[in-house]
Amino acid sequence: MKNFHTKKLKEIKLWAWAATVLPITLLCILFLVQILGFDAVKQKILVIGGTIMFTLSVIWWWWALHTIGSVTYLLSETLKKFKKVNTELDELKEDIKDIKDT
Repeated sequence: MKNFHTKKLKEIKLWAWAATVLPITLLCILFLVQILGFDAVKQKILVIGGTIMFTLSVIWWWWALHTIGSVTYLLSETLKKFKKVNTELDELKEDIKDIKDT
């Protein structure tokens, strides 16, 4: 978890690139095939492209769920550490108060 944010930022950039470039590339190929009139090829490209997009969508979904789970775990651990620090500060205040009273 040490380099969690760096790793996730790289992954986010990769997914953003894939979400931008791949659909546009597929559409450009389909337009080109439509203009050139290759109907048999167009059907194959649609099936292959649709399968790739569906697969990437499922992979992205599980990546997003895993990332959300990791962030939630990280926040939970951080909250536990803050509670511990808060408890220690309260004890320190009590010790300082006891020292002043004596």
